[in-house]
Amino acid sequence: MGDNLYILIFYSVIGVLVIVTFFLVLYIRNQNVIWQQRKQFQETEIQQQKQLLNAVIESQESERKRIGQDLHDEIGGTLSAMKLMLGALKQQGLISEDNILPVKELIDKMIKDVRHISHDLSPPGLAMFGLYTTIEAFVSLINNTGKIDIEIEHDPYVEERLLAERTELALFRVITQLIANSLKHAEATHINLSFKPSDTTLQIGYTDDGKGFDVAILNERKGIGMQNIVSRLQMVDAVYTLETSPGKGFKMVINCPLDKEAETAMAL
Repeated sequence: MGDNLYILIFYSVIGVLVIVTFFLVLYIRNQNVIWQQRKQFQETEIQQQKQLLNAVIESQESERKRIGQDLHDEIGGTLSAMKLMLGALKQQGLISEDNILPVKELIDKMIKDVRHISHDLSPPGLAMFGLYTTIEAFVSLINNTGKIDIEIEHDPYVEERLLAERTELALFRVITQLIANSLKHAEATHINLSFKPSDTTLQIGYTDDGKGFDVAILNERKGIGMQNIVSRLQMVDAVYTLETSPGKGFKMVINCPLDKEAETAMAL
C-alpha cells in the first residue's frame, strides 16, 4: 500500500511538472509572438514615418525648385529689363550718368542677390556636375566673403563615384546647413571637409574649430537645423557619428551608400 502511494505521488508530481512545463512553453511562445508582432509593428511604423518624411522633404524640394526658378526667371528678368530701360533713357539724354550709376549698381546687386538665393533654393550644378563640384563652388563663394576659411580634401576618384540625384541633393542640404551652423552659432574660423569614397559608400567628414556644445543638450532638445540634417540623412539611408563638447569644436562623419545603378552604368 505504501509503495502504491509513493508511485501515485511520483506520477502526480510528474503530471504537475508536465502541465506546468506545457503552460510555461505556451506562455513563452505567446510572449514571443507578441514580441514579434510588436517588433513588426514598430518596423512598419518607422517605415511609414520614413515614407512620410520622404514625401514632406521631396515636396519641400519641389517647392524650393519652383520658387528658385520663378525668382531667377521673373524677378531676375524684370531687374535686367529695368537696367536696359535705364540704359535707353541715358542714350536718349533723359537721364545723366551721375544719376544712373547708383541705380545701376543697386540693380546689379539685386540681380546678384536674386541669383544667389535662387541657386541656394535649387542648386543648378547638382544635376550637371554632381555633388563635389557643386559643393566646391559653394565653398568658393563662402571663402570669398572672408568670414571663414573652408578647406576641402578629396580622393582623386571622388567625382567618379556617382550618387543618385536625390541623395546628392540631401547631402548638399546637409553640408550647407552644417556650414551655416558653424557660421551662425559656433563662431568657427576654419572648417575642414573631406570626401573619401570606398567600394560601397561615400564618407564625408566635417570638422570646425568652433565653440562646440554639450551633446546631452542636443539629445534633449534638437534645433530645427539639426533635425533637418538628421532627417535628410535618414531619408537616404546614411549613417553618421557626431563628436563635440564645449570649447572643443564640432565633428561629424557621414557614411552614405553609393548608388548601385549608377555604379553599374559607369562600369558599362
